[in-house]
Order: sequence, then C-alpha cells, then structure tokens
Amino acid sequence: MNVLYLADIRFPMERANGIQTIETCHALARDGIDVELVVRRSDSRSDTACLEFFGLGPHPNLRLRRLAIPAPGTLWGHLVFAAKCLPLMKDGRHDAIYTRDLVLADLALRTKWLHGLPVLYEAHTVASVFSEETARLYDVPHSARPTPAKLRRLARRERRVCHEATAVITITRGLLDCLVKQHGPLTEAHVVPDGARVSETPPRARERSPGEPFRIYYVGQLYPWKGADLLMESMRLLPGVELVIVGGLPPEPDLDRVREVARRLGLTERVHFRGFLPPPEVAEERKNADAFVIPLLDSTTARHFTSPLKLFEAMASGRPIVASDLPSIREVLTHGDNALLVPAGDVEALAAAVRRLAEEPETGARLAARAMEHVRRYSWDERGRRLGAIVRRVATA
Repeated sequence: MNVLYLADIRFPMERANGIQTIETCHALARDGIDVELVVRRSDSRSDTACLEFFGLGPHPNLRLRRLAIPAPGTLWGHLVFAAKCLPLMKDGRHDAIYTRDLVLADLALRTKWLHGLPVLYEAHTVASVFSEETARLYDVPHSARPTPAKLRRLARRERRVCHEATAVITITRGLLDCLVKQHGPLTEAHVVPDGARVSETPPRARERSPGEPFRIYYVGQLYPWKGADLLMESMRLLPGVELVIVGGLPPEPDLDRVREVARRLGLTERVHFRGFLPPPEVAEERKNADAFVIPLLDSTTARHFTSPLKLFEAMASGRPIVASDLPSIREVLTHGDNALLVPAGDVEALAAAVRRLAEEPETGARLAARAMEHVRRYSWDERGRRLGAIVRRVATA
C-alpha cells in the first residue's frame, strides 16, 4: 500500500504543522504503509538530518521528496508546488493521496480523472471561519482582512472537498460537527486526534528541593488566542511560582509581545524564555517542569478546532496539567480526573488551579498518573494504526 502525502510546507519545519505531518507519516510507515512525503526543500540538509531535527530516524517505508520551489510562500510558489505534484499523482506508483492542505486536496480532486486515486483530506479548521477569526484576533487592519468574496471562495472550495473526498479526517469531534453544519453531511468522515510519543516507562517526577519555586511550563507558539498573555497576568497572583516559556519564533512579533508583557508586569525575575527549541530538546526541557499550563482563550478555533500537540505531550510527560475548559479540550481531559480545567480567560481561576497543584503534590501525582493512562490511546502509533486502517480500506474498495 503506497500513499502520496502532499504538504506545501518548508521542511524541516519547526511549527506544529511540520511536526504533526512528519509524525503522522512516520507512524503510517511504522504501520506498514509506504509513504512518499512531498514537501518544499528549505535548505541543503540531508533527508536523514531532516528527520533527526524531529528526533526521528529513517524508515524503509518512508521516502522524502523535497521539491525546490521558487518564491516559497508566495502565490507563484504555491502554483509551482502544485504543478510539480501533478506528475507524481499520475505516475502509477501510489494507491491513495493524503493531505491536510485544502488547496492541494482540491487540486487532487479536480484532477482525479487523470490519476483515479482516492483522496483523503485531513481537516484542521473550517477554512473561512479560521481565516476571518485569525485576522480579528491579530487585530489586522480592515484593509488587509479577507474580503467577503475571498471567504465565500474558501467556503466553496472546502464544501467541494468535503463532499468529493473519498474520506475526510478531522482532529476533533467539534470540528467535524462544524464542517457538517457548514457544508452538510459528508460522504465519509472519521475523527482521529493528534498524538504524542508515549514511553512504556512513566517519566519520573522532578524532585524539588525545599524552598525551590514551583515551576510551570508553557510550551508552544505564542499566538494571541493561545493565552500566554493571560498566563502572565495569573503569575501576578502566584508569588512562589516560576514560569518557563518554550516557543516563539524570532522573526514573528509574538515572542517580543509576550516578553514586553512580562516586563510591564514586573515578572522578568520569575518568567524565563527558552525561545524555540528543536523537538528533541523540548522533550528534555519538559523533564524540568512541575506542571504544564494550556491557557487557551475562548475562540471558535480553540473551542472546536484545536487538538494541541502540547496537550498530548504534557499528558505523556508524567506531569499534572491545568487547561482551559473548552469543548475541544474536554474531548480529551476531564476535570478532577486527569487534569484541572478552568474557565477560559479567568485569570484568578487559572492561578488558583496552579496554586492547588503547588500546595497539593498528591493531587498533582494522581492527575498525572491518570493522564499517563489515558494518553496511550493518543500515541502516534495509535494514530498511525487508525489512519492506516482507513487508507487500506478506501484504497482497496
């Protein structure tokens, strides 16, 4: 069984998109599916070095095809990437096409008369909703926001893909419900959440010396809707706590924005910025945490679309979690069982939950143990098995 996975992203890519893509492809390969991952060549590193960036080794069932694309990230670059994908679709070596890119899914479906392959689309958002909401959350000037005509084009493309794809995979139940509400019933749909690497041996809790501050971690991007600014506000109510922030990319404004919030609130002594770290280094950094915080704000994207990698990685870390009480999070976490959930946007409730973990180590240990039990159903291997079963069935139907 041979799958052509199309991803118009630079590679290797440090964002969750790149990590989720390669982890999914590697998991499919481990499940016995031959995967050809087509991405953009971003530098001169070897394929092996690209995999090592993610802490992964070569696999005989996984092949990287990195395309040299002019003007990457521009409309011209996207067109060239799509044009280079067309010969691969119809070369007769593949049994199915898989992508999480709406434009590439649309291209594969429009050219199905050339290749005749089943097309599987993995949805991560409702495109028009995400486009409009992202512009608003970032306070983009009205002149630069997507026009009503563009939003209608996005909706039409997504409706076509959702109705014509052989199968649609969503990462949350809430996202599937939103797609059905937006576009009507889908031909075939599956909910397969994201995942994490899960060790057979539970990680040991950090041994904190007497008087040493309780240390919470925020890991991930610093986009406004992720809630890092809110977490800073809660730190004013947590004098005995240190916060470590892992993430943020220097060319983007988010890291500087959050640093400025820490400075303005007088938190520079207790908030430590590690910046971007490659995935293997993040895994090592997690061992220094006493707890993880996922302070998502209440937006449509956070409520229904997100299946955060950092959520599953935190569960697999053997540390307790405080997270926003949103429908997408409740698909995985249960308050008082495997995490503490607090109302999204509530600074005082967030601080109270962190304080509880600091003062009640036995509560943290119990929550962390339950999270470790539950995360096994969200391993990358489990995701690979579930997706592999779907691919095999649609490709042989």
